[in-house]
Amino acid sequence: MSRLRWAVQSDHWTPSPSEFELLLSLLPEGERTACTRFTQVQDRKRAVVSRLLQRAAAAATLGLPHSAVLVERTRGGKPYVANKDRPQHAPNWNYSVSHEGDYVILASEPVAICGCDVAAPQQVRRSRGEPLADFFRSFQRQLTASEWASIRAAGTSDAAQEEQFRKLWSLKEAFVKATGEGLGFELGNAEFIITGRTATVSVKGEPRPDWTFHLHELGNGHWVSVARAPPSAVVDAWGGFTATFQKTSFAPGEWQAQLLAPEPPFVTLSVADLLPEGQRGAYEAAGGELF
Repeated sequence: MSRLRWAVQSDHWTPSPSEFELLLSLLPEGERTACTRFTQVQDRKRAVVSRLLQRAAAAATLGLPHSAVLVERTRGGKPYVANKDRPQHAPNWNYSVSHEGDYVILASEPVAICGCDVAAPQQVRRSRGEPLADFFRSFQRQLTASEWASIRAAGTSDAAQEEQFRKLWSLKEAFVKATGEGLGFELGNAEFIITGRTATVSVKGEPRPDWTFHLHELGNGHWVSVARAPPSAVVDAWGGFTATFQKTSFAPGEWQAQLLAPEPPFVTLSVADLLPEGQRGAYEAAGGELF
């Protein structure tokens, strides 16, 4: 239960005002303010779903009541549960969230550091309507020559090339979300080789076999990448996140077992699935759908 892969289709969710207000009331004041700061309805929905996902995941894994979950962020913006108690089977439990297009997603790991990213298809994510070549040009420095070659080798159609780009971009974002370094990392320094539904990374030309990556295809062409990274990869200037780690050294073969552990599929949840115990009746009364 500690290695979660959850997805919510927020794009098709149309909450009533009373339903939305009820969900906001389940969040701490600071998180409510952060959600309502967005002007676009879609952004507000994603913000609320993301925060509910985080609390539901922590409650399910750590046995905490929703109201007791303390979510903080590193200086680079990586969210984490600051409550320091971790179960023996998940001594470093942590998670990553992402949203784009139709989906808000969460992935978590019991020991490895998790990073995830969802990349929406071109027609969802690009609104300017420029030719694909022009779109690619704006990302020229973020991908390596080898990665651009893999995009060209994916096929002659825009759809095939854009799909390969989407996979690579989600891998790079998952890498950064695992480390928590944020905008300080130059994406072109991480080079990925995709083999089926897995990928390997080299950083500044050096292979990193202590990382592993898995790719998932969600509905409507959305690609998700999930990274598993060693605890030593985390960039945490304030030290709050790393203070929650209870296991940072590994016997021979122990770390490899974490990398080779089976990758679970993503499970699609409803907003109602994220509610704390005792709130489903109130949610239904406010106009929410339970199923």
